[in-house]
This record gives sequence, structure tokens and C-alpha cells, in this order.
Amino acid sequence: MFSTAATVMRGSRIGAKLFVTGGSRAALSIGTAHKMAKETGNAAGRRVVAEPGATTFAALEARLNLTFGDSTLMEQVCTHKSYGQGRVAHNERLEWIGKRVLNLYVGEHLLATYPNLSPEALQDVQHASFGMSSLAEVGRHFGMQAAMRWEPVSRDAPGVGLTKVLGKAVQALVGAVYQRQGAAAARAFIAQHMLSRPVDVEAVVQITNPRVMLVALTRQKGMEFPVARILRETGRFTSSPVFIVGVFCGTKMVGMGFGSSLKMAEHRAAKDALLKHYAKEVKNISLTGNEEDVSLFSQDSPASAVPV
Repeated sequence: MFSTAATVMRGSRIGAKLFVTGGSRAALSIGTAHKMAKETGNAAGRRVVAEPGATTFAALEARLNLTFGDSTLMEQVCTHKSYGQGRVAHNERLEWIGKRVLNLYVGEHLLATYPNLSPEALQDVQHASFGMSSLAEVGRHFGMQAAMRWEPVSRDAPGVGLTKVLGKAVQALVGAVYQRQGAAAARAFIAQHMLSRPVDVEAVVQITNPRVMLVALTRQKGMEFPVARILRETGRFTSSPVFIVGVFCGTKMVGMGFGSSLKMAEHRAAKDALLKHYAKEVKNISLTGNEEDVSLFSQDSPASAVPV
């Protein structure tokens, strides 16, 4: 009798223990679900832009006057590899080819447009005017930020990293145009949306000592020795004089500058002459060769070094 009662009591305790454990697990799972829902809600509250749909991608494609013939391609262009833990089609491969197409056609354009820039300066111009930040600005102009699918590194700062994500998406867009519509269409797209933007060559040309550099340049080019001449002045004997100086090679004025002293005006005039030389643009260039052959040099004209 006592053994039976003890068995029943032990069974009751085990049952109670199992009941409590199961209840705790159930309570834990419910609490976890509520917590996850709350965190998801907070994250959704921080992300103001709703999840883009098919109409968003179609509108973007129409806005850019593109016809891919595939409703999912623009969606892939706008999908970063961070979205969905990389389990959905993303734009990494399109970005890879698009980056190289951009570098080719932008480099070709800069090489033909600025014949006096060194390769190092051309690289600096390309990085400054067509780097990730500039491409992100192009993406914002397109309105791609509303169509992007990506996961920020920190949900407390959802905007951090968007510039890089947008820049890569623009590269992917170029890659999609190149793959789906061909090299000629990619060149035209880049010319219309990237090469039409202003390029600030002066910001990247390093001029540390303009007078010495100008003398060296004129010697290299076989030009006459540069001479500075006062073109106009006012208030020489006052507290605020102004001098306007021109730099001449023979009878040709190659640069002009002003300043509160002759030395400052001469410095600026020499710098102006250098900038006019290095930032000289060849206008209305035509780069519409055979799109099947993407070599920068034709067989008729041998490759030559870029002049300094």
C-alpha cells in the first residue's frame, strides 16, 4: 500500500515537473515570438520605405527608358547580396561586369578628352568624378534608393552604407544594359547619364610650385621662356592694392592672375597657365568604333604614350 502510494506520488511529481517544464517552454516560445514581433515592428518602423514591389522596378525601368524584356532583371539589379542573406538573386555578378564596362568607356573618354593629363592624373579624375560617391549620386538621380533591397549593418543606423550600395547598384545597372542590350547600348547609356556630368579636373591636378612647373613645361614643349607682365594695378601705395598679372610666352598670354601683391598675382597667373594646359578639353569627340572590338587602340594607329 505504501509502495503504491509512493509510486503515485512520484508519478504526480514527475507529471507536475513535466507540466511545469512544458508550460515554461510554451511560455518561453510565446515570449520569444512577442519579442521578435516587437523587434520586427521597431525595425519596420525605422525603415520608412516600404518593401519595393514589381511596379517599383517597372517604373524605374520605364523612367530610364530601358527595355530588358525580363521583369526580374531590374529587381536583381536593385538587390544587394546582403538582402535575404544572399539566398535570392542579387546584383553582385552584374556589378562585376558593369564596373569593368564603366572603367573602359569612362577611361576611353577621359583619355581622348584630356590629352595633356598624365595617366596618374587621369586615374585621379576617374576616381573623383566616377567613383562610388559619384555613382551613388547618379543612382539617387535615377530614384534607385526607393527600389533598393538590402540589409544595413546596423538597424540603429539604417542609412549607413547606402552610398556604397547605390554605387554598386548603378554598376550593376550598367552591367545589365551591357549583357542584355550590348556594348553600343552600354556606351550610349554611360555617355548620357555619366559622361554628361561636369568633371572638375582642377581639383585633382596637383600644382605645388606653379612658376617652377611652368618653366619646366615650356622647356619640354620648346616654347619661349615665360615672362610675367603687369596688366593692371590699383592702390599700389595703399593698404589694399590689387595687381593683375599676365604670363606670356613670346607674344601669347598663357595665363592671368590677380592678388594683393605682385608675387601672389604672378603665382596665380602661372597656376592659371598650367591649369589651362592640363585641363584643356578636346570638344565633340567621337568614340563610336566597332563595338565588337573593345580595344582602345585601332590597328591603323599605334598606341602612344599620353603626353605630360
